[in-house]
Amino acid sequence: MENQEVLKAIATLADKVSRYHERLLAVEREKEKIEKTLSEHLKGCSCHPVIEGKPYNSSAEVMVTGLDSEVECEACSA
Repeated sequence: MENQEVLKAIATLADKVSRYHERLLAVEREKEKIEKTLSEHLKGCSCHPVIEGKPYNSSAEVMVTGLDSEVECEACSA
């Protein structure tokens, strides 16, 4: 490979990494925005259980039964 071909390949890879990094940063910003919205929602939402005095966290499961079908949470559709 000539130097020019190598430099072109490096430039192509650098461009791909740059675009990937931009998309990654956008996804991270969106994730933080969603987590903030969800945490604010969970503070005042009665459809999510409080487990052992701790607020609901995203790793826990929420079980919705037929009895709870009358109460619908607009933010989480529970």
